[in-house]
Amino acid sequence: MSRPRVSTIVPTFNRAGSIRTAVESALRQTMADQEVIVVDDASHDGTADIVRSIDDPRVRLIVRGRNGGAAAARNNGVAASQGDYIAFLDSDDVWFPEKLARQLPLLETAAPSIAVACSGVEMHLLDHGITRIQPFETTDNWARRLAMACDLSPGTTLFARRVVFEDVGPLDETLPRFEDWDWLLRYSRKSCVVGVREPLARVHNRRARLGDCVAMSAKRFQMKHRTTFAALAPQDRRTALADLWLQVAGTYAFEGRFVAMLPSVLAAMRQRPMLTVGRLATAAGTVLNSHRVR
Repeated sequence: MSRPRVSTIVPTFNRAGSIRTAVESALRQTMADQEVIVVDDASHDGTADIVRSIDDPRVRLIVRGRNGGAAAARNNGVAASQGDYIAFLDSDDVWFPEKLARQLPLLETAAPSIAVACSGVEMHLLDHGITRIQPFETTDNWARRLAMACDLSPGTTLFARRVVFEDVGPLDETLPRFEDWDWLLRYSRKSCVVGVREPLARVHNRRARLGDCVAMSAKRFQMKHRTTFAALAPQDRRTALADLWLQVAGTYAFEGRFVAMLPSVLAAMRQRPMLTVGRLATAAGTVLNSHRVR
């Protein structure tokens, strides 16, 4: 096969139930000039065998001998890729058929300094049985926007010039979580993000039982970007840090580890007490309503 225009990177770990659907959504793109690199991060549920059974010469499989996390898998895929553009797709999500065809012209016509495009998503919150449309919203201050939060679903919507990974560097493999957010923050110091407002992907969001992992990542993330947070206006900084620690608290709460979640709740309370109380009350109401439905 000749050198592809786009390299689609699909990191996966124990996703035998969804990997075929994800890969096939990439193969059904109307912009067909691509390779699809699936990086199996040492799965033990037959995920790699399912990928091998997909009969399409555009699919390449890399099997890692040791589990290293999403950042390591994506970095392997980028290093092995041949395309001028890189696209990320999580192995439990799907792309709509026009996704690549809509994003490619954005970067083809953009200034060379603009190297990243995203899109809106159709977000399925599986733990709550909720679906919502999350449009891509632009801003004139991407450094601030991404310091406050990352709602771009970059694991599935990110489309980038290949050369930007040489400029910004690889994803940080010391971050088990927030690694894509970290990468975008580093990128935002130099340039901006363009995108398609409407959804071009369907994202399936489910909380994993990884409270300790998320807590450790939050500590590293906050320390790594301490100068970024310090540069924010005081109210923005307090909101951003409260949101970060509420994500940790939410993961612990999902696991039922309410004692373990207390340090993250207190960390959020120190930043924005009323916001924290309001978020916790909303979360408790959502849980109660979900139990009533059952």
